[in-house]
Amino acid sequence: MTEIVKGGNLPVPGQVWRIAVVRRAAGDGVPEVDASALLLDASGRVRGDGDLVFYNQPAHASGSVRLLGQVRDEEQRVADWLEVDTERVEPAVQRIVITASSDDGTFGQVPGLHIRTISAATGEQLALYEVDDASTETAFVLGEFYRRDGAWKFRAVGQGYDSGLVGLAEDFGIEGRDPEPVPEDEHVPADEPTPADALPEAIPEELLAKVRAAEAEAAAPARAPVRIPAQGPGRVGPRSDIELFGEDFPEFVRSGKGTTTITVDVPIPAGYVLVDSTRKGDGYFGVNSLDEKDECAVLLANTTLEDHEGRGLLRHDGRNPLRLRVNAYGSEWTIAVRPVSTVEELGRDARGRGADVLLYTGPAAQLSSRLRTGFGHAYFHVQGDEPDGRDHLLANVASRIPRDARPLPEGPLLVQVRSAEGDWSLEVRPSRQSRFWRRASR
Repeated sequence: MTEIVKGGNLPVPGQVWRIAVVRRAAGDGVPEVDASALLLDASGRVRGDGDLVFYNQPAHASGSVRLLGQVRDEEQRVADWLEVDTERVEPAVQRIVITASSDDGTFGQVPGLHIRTISAATGEQLALYEVDDASTETAFVLGEFYRRDGAWKFRAVGQGYDSGLVGLAEDFGIEGRDPEPVPEDEHVPADEPTPADALPEAIPEELLAKVRAAEAEAAAPARAPVRIPAQGPGRVGPRSDIELFGEDFPEFVRSGKGTTTITVDVPIPAGYVLVDSTRKGDGYFGVNSLDEKDECAVLLANTTLEDHEGRGLLRHDGRNPLRLRVNAYGSEWTIAVRPVSTVEELGRDARGRGADVLLYTGPAAQLSSRLRTGFGHAYFHVQGDEPDGRDHLLANVASRIPRDARPLPEGPLLVQVRSAEGDWSLEVRPSRQSRFWRRASR
């Protein structure tokens, strides 16, 4: 057996290989772990949802990849076994990635994680790769089989993700979500084990058709705006969702260059306020509100992006004039203070670049957030604010591919995209996990 390090590779003769994803058994703070495989084409993506082999789809339709089951030993170790028959892999498949994921914790809590590759015919152990740098990841690409000059090779990858199996699979093109929610009282039969000597069967066409139909589903989530009776004299009838956050006032715009302090000289009532900022050029650019002691109160812009354009949010007390500090170090900038009535709505999804604020008025759901950036690692933060000032953390991740998925409360909610050094996307999904991903039992 050859022990290889991250990035190392070995030739793989054409035959049947068995792969063990080994780790410490769950319990005493160690989370459950699942092994899976994705079959990728020349573009590095799946051809459809059938190219994911995992606990709900234990065999590929071609018969080339399947899950064999789980084995435990007396030393509190557990291994999920997969089988790859390189002779049966379809010509369009160029890579087969072997992954591990956890819904219950991070891989920093999983001792002894490693992957073994063994010949099914002879029992010869080809390669061993041990993961020794896991921390906050909830999914890993451990290794991969790949074609090179007409032959197969195996490589140790060790790439971690903070988005679990669902996020990892979506990065490779999986769209395995049902368009309809799963009823709470629906009975789902337990998974049947797959014997090691059983011939793999084709994935049912009904399942393939259903998961692929999700991509074409165009209907947005049902809206259920909250309406609250207005308070105070002179107001009759319900207030709109956006009016719950703040009243209108005249727009304030100021342009300048370099570092300075601005006093907003228009009357601003108590409530939420938008602060838009643009800056030409590069270098650091920051905007923050000031308190009564001239100290930073709310950070509204904080970026090194070239030709920045972004939006921040603050809650104004309505008693004192709003004061802002601009740090631009010689760059030209423009600041605009606007009422929240100018905000755009977050429907089913949204895309943007840099900081922004959107209004969500739909029912409770899941918010999937992703940041694409040119940096090696980046920090991504999304926050939701209710009219009364309560806030909800909707994304908070620092990684090579910043991505997060968290519960989105029922609207109305002002969704702040903050700390976004690059292009981002938000997607609102039904709050209940889909049938495709739903596990019947462990």
